[in-house]
Amino acid sequence: MTAPFASAMIGALAILIALASPAAAHSELRRTNPASNAVLDASPAEIVVEFNERVQVTTLRLVDSAGRQTRLPTTTLRAAASIERVALTAPLAPGRWQIEWAAISADGHPISGRAFFEVRTRQ
Repeated sequence: MTAPFASAMIGALAILIALASPAAAHSELRRTNPASNAVLDASPAEIVVEFNERVQVTTLRLVDSAGRQTRLPTTTLRAAASIERVALTAPLAPGRWQIEWAAISADGHPISGRAFFEVRTRQ
């Protein structure tokens, strides 16, 4: 293999990798509110999950430290969005909570995850 040919092949390969990278990217969680591992002095007023691109949230629920699940309403009938925001109708009890979410990304792949936070006991 000649040096110019090898250089051309390496350059072409680098271009192919650079072009393929954006297409290979998947949706991912950008942040939650409350933030993961947050310790709060009071119950949050809402739960927020934010993604790096538009997704269709299919599941959003809270799980307390005893494993009791509270399903939160999602706006699954509206167009996909990068932020899902749900107002809590009642304050959360003190303790450790888990936000569980699942969504369908823009490319059709299912994604899911969890974030934990704690509401301190009032003194």
